[in-house]
Amino acid sequence: MDPLQIKSVQKLPKDKFRLILLMFFINGIGTLIPWNMMITADKYFVEYKLANADQSYRILFLTYLGIASKAPNILLQILNMFSNHSNQVNLSARIRFTLIVQILVFIFTIILACIDSSGWPTIFFWLTILSAVIINIVNGIYQGCIYGLAARFPMNYTNSVTMGMNFSGTIASLLMIVSIAISPDLKTQAILFFLSALIILVVCLVGEYFVTNNINNNGCEICFEKGDYHQKNQCTHLGFEIAKTIRYDQMLPDGMKSTTVSKEKLNQFDDENDNLSLIDRYCYLIRSIWYLLFNIILIYAVSLSLFPAVQARIISIDHLLPDSYFSPVFCFLSFNLFATIGNFIAQWIQWPGPKRLWIISTLRLLFIPYFLYCNYYPDGSHRTVPVLFERDWHFVLGSILMATTSGYLSSLCMMYAPKCVRRHHSTIAGMMSALTIILGILIGMNISLLYPLWSLIKIIFFLHGISALLPWNMLINADSYFIDYKLNTTNDNDGRSIRMESYRNNFIPYLSIASKVPNILFQLFNLLFALSSSSGNQKIAKPLKYF
Repeated sequence: MDPLQIKSVQKLPKDKFRLILLMFFINGIGTLIPWNMMITADKYFVEYKLANADQSYRILFLTYLGIASKAPNILLQILNMFSNHSNQVNLSARIRFTLIVQILVFIFTIILACIDSSGWPTIFFWLTILSAVIINIVNGIYQGCIYGLAARFPMNYTNSVTMGMNFSGTIASLLMIVSIAISPDLKTQAILFFLSALIILVVCLVGEYFVTNNINNNGCEICFEKGDYHQKNQCTHLGFEIAKTIRYDQMLPDGMKSTTVSKEKLNQFDDENDNLSLIDRYCYLIRSIWYLLFNIILIYAVSLSLFPAVQARIISIDHLLPDSYFSPVFCFLSFNLFATIGNFIAQWIQWPGPKRLWIISTLRLLFIPYFLYCNYYPDGSHRTVPVLFERDWHFVLGSILMATTSGYLSSLCMMYAPKCVRRHHSTIAGMMSALTIILGILIGMNISLLYPLWSLIKIIFFLHGISALLPWNMLINADSYFIDYKLNTTNDNDGRSIRMESYRNNFIPYLSIASKVPNILFQLFNLLFALSSSSGNQKIAKPLKYF
């Protein structure tokens, strides 16, 4: 159906009370609330339920829990993505099924909390790990489906899912602080955490069921007011199995039209779509949005390498709060709250564009040495490097900035990705983005294990090694931007056209010469300068005092 032939747009029901938007926000909370509540209740498992278990179970509990959670999550997100090659797949049915399974597992978890398991701690341990596996098997499907579903809507609907994910961490942090204040026993704390997760999942299920039924009973057509990025009163045919009633180019912001794959390539891909294998189809989509997927991984890897592993081990010297509240407030609550604020800012400000996001994402690597030079004291390690940022406000300000940029940039990536492909591929693009979030989290969690093992000087040299070649790598990776976009101009002047064609054909050689020749010359100049400086003084540099 031609979008211009939709009758009487004004008569169609609108998302007047932002009910659909609210549903995506609540489901965003639901995607991470099981994980957040499980890790928030770690003392309940380690110090209460496993008090009589083998010591290795207590020491490695979070490690076991992390593996049991993230590995199935990634695997099922991949399988879910590849099983969604058709637009006829009923994502709503999958979402309902996964929510029901998670609700049942949390009921079982609450029952276990009420039972005395002191006589069988090993069995309790493996039942808990099995519960985590089941929850994250269905949660992997749930996350992918929610992002895939939101990808069919305007960009702010995708962002509401991301905002909900960060807000779930805020809820968990507030519950942690409340539990410290009222000081209940560990069993009561755990039941409070698990019951909160159960209630939220039930709300997700009821809300999803109510909204889909309400839409279907009203003709399945809703008209969205799209703000600055979309023309008002463009109509999207919903019912959660959305029809293609908005043209792809109309869905894109003006600043994004020039940064997406060329129309010729997309049209060619559509014509040959039936002849492509499933793998080739997915590879094509990855090539279309790889730069956004890379940014998502980089953003989450940097954030999760520092939060909470490093930030939770930064001690207070100004005592802004009692020690028992310092980490829960300025580490956990601060990160989740300001990440949510960053998500909210992205609802109104979308800058920079998709092709330039990597600049800010890469600059965030500077947060790694910044926090390591704060009062970071890892467990069982002796600090051998100076503390450059010793005041509490240094840490608090850095935490706010890191969290806000994490939320803001991740929202932009998740919003841009589905709109940088054809509309009927947006669901898969949303699922790919959700998968890279988990990959970024896993990479960050594993990188955090290296910080206590390496001396800081090695980390600094490692980061310098990255920055030494990063500009060159990013320039050559963006060759299609220069060749296909900036140098691809149409002009009636034959001489200018020939000259531009020559620039396009020889761009990489020109770039290589312009990069490597000055590099070699200045390295030689630097070497000669160092030799001349050391001729009268054998000590070129003072020894490193702190290493």
